[in-house]
Amino acid sequence: MSNQLPVEYVEAESVDAVLELLAGDSETRIVAGGYSLVPRLKDGIETPDRLVDISGIDALRGISRQDGGTRIGALTTHDRIAASATVRDHARALAEATDSVGDYQAKHQGTIGGNLVVADPKYDAPAAVLALGGTIVVRGPNGRRRIGAEEWFCGPDETAIEPDELLTEIAIPDGARSGYIRTSEYSGYAIVSVAARLETDGGLVESARVAVNGAKPYPIRLPRVEETLAGGTLDDERRARAADAALRDVDPGMLVANEVADGRHRLGLVRSYCQQALERASVSPAVDS
Repeated sequence: MSNQLPVEYVEAESVDAVLELLAGDSETRIVAGGYSLVPRLKDGIETPDRLVDISGIDALRGISRQDGGTRIGALTTHDRIAASATVRDHARALAEATDSVGDYQAKHQGTIGGNLVVADPKYDAPAAVLALGGTIVVRGPNGRRRIGAEEWFCGPDETAIEPDELLTEIAIPDGARSGYIRTSEYSGYAIVSVAARLETDGGLVESARVAVNGAKPYPIRLPRVEETLAGGTLDDERRARAADAALRDVDPGMLVANEVADGRHRLGLVRSYCQQALERASVSPAVDS
């Protein structure tokens, strides 16, 4: 006989209804596509008293242009993002990241919001959102809160959202070239992924943002890589130098190591994919706001 207590299941019809439920004393978790939360429920990582299904809230879906950037609702699925001309034109690294999701059902039912709340090192979107300088928008009892990607990813299995808040959308700024590269394991999940965003003027790199997922237990930027790129031309030699700098950005003692890939292998992938992501970003079109 199972000792597991029954879990209350509620279908919410609005964001306000969700916030009311989150404000209670129960251990409440949000479920939408289910591909981030359900495995954690099965493994006993999450043991909520209540599940609130938000999949029926249409206001949390969609892709639009807003304030010189691209707005993506939290319930928008990976396949919708990957197929969006708006995202591909203005946030190419995110389009490529969501297109890389290997599991068919996860790609077509999993949502960008669930992906970012859990921020698993096997996921694709976190590195792209971090490299693109995205902003995550949440709603809670005190209204809306905008959180930059640097502040959003706090540590292993930890993001900046509070228990009484709901992720409602993400916003990606315009005006840069970007690209995304990953390698996958047999299940289709990423082993290591690298996303790059380049602000260029003529042949010079004015600024760069480069992020990696799968090296540490949460996505991180690569500051030495970015410093190597800034102010120079993006030729083969500089891309190679920047990729070498990635080896100094990642602490070997903090590398993810498991049955899929050990730390040494992951570090080699970081270097290789950093160079490839920069090459992909350098040939992608830059779109004005």
